[in-house]
Amino acid sequence: MSLFNFILVFIGKHRSNGAPIKNVFDHYFFDLKYYLQKDASIKYFSHLLKVSAKKVDEISSVYYTLPFQLLVNEHRYKHFVEEIENPINANLSIESIINLCGFDSNDSFVDYVKEKRRINQLQIIR
Repeated sequence: MSLFNFILVFIGKHRSNGAPIKNVFDHYFFDLKYYLQKDASIKYFSHLLKVSAKKVDEISSVYYTLPFQLLVNEHRYKHFVEEIENPINANLSIESIINLCGFDSNDSFVDYVKEKRRINQLQIIR
């Protein structure tokens, strides 16, 4: 077998092995909104998926271009934006919405927003 064919077979097997775990990742993370849990961490998520934390971070980085913890915070932030714009939540305080979106505190939310803004500014400069 030529080296080229060997690499194609290897990549094909690697992709087919990764697809089911990515589907499980997506189901728990997006469908069941794992990121809204206060204790959402790579450790607990890897235990849930029965894979290593390294594998979870790899899936997050390869498919979503963010390390796992940033992916969690990004989806918490997106959920916050959706909830703050929802008229049903008009009587809720911002703090309670932040809390419902999985952030530990207002400070952790503000820290993430500052970091997000800093990263966006760096990308604009490049």
